[in-house]
Amino acid sequence: MKVESAKLVLDACQQAAQLQRLLPPLPEGITPRCVRVIEQIRRLSEEGGPVRVSDISEILDVTRPGITNVLRDLEELGYVEKRRDEADSRNVFVSLTEKGEGLYRRYVQDYHRHLCDVFAELGDDGAKELARMIRFVVSAVATDLGE
Repeated sequence: MKVESAKLVLDACQQAAQLQRLLPPLPEGITPRCVRVIEQIRRLSEEGGPVRVSDISEILDVTRPGITNVLRDLEELGYVEKRRDEADSRNVFVSLTEKGEGLYRRYVQDYHRHLCDVFAELGDDGAKELARMIRFVVSAVATDLGE
């Protein structure tokens, strides 16, 4: 590969990183990580059964204390409810409140539908290939740096 091509890849990745600031502004106290947690609570609850903190931690590949901190903030802001399992108090179940459902609809469901229109020209196959290439670049650079 030519040096110019490697620079082109890095420039494109830097531009892609700017997408975060182009997202709709989030409510005060809500971070993109909070939205990802809310999205997983919703997805897991749709699969049936109670949603455990450990389930969210495993799916997002984040430590349980990290998820617990996010859930504490979301609970204080009124987006989630937590309850202990009566049979095993080590298990904590979480669910979205009506406010949490509203945040999910606006910042996940509706926004993703909007992006389908924005990315229509890319198509499903193009989206999959772009995602594959981005993951490859991040993995290759991380491996090269020993991370």
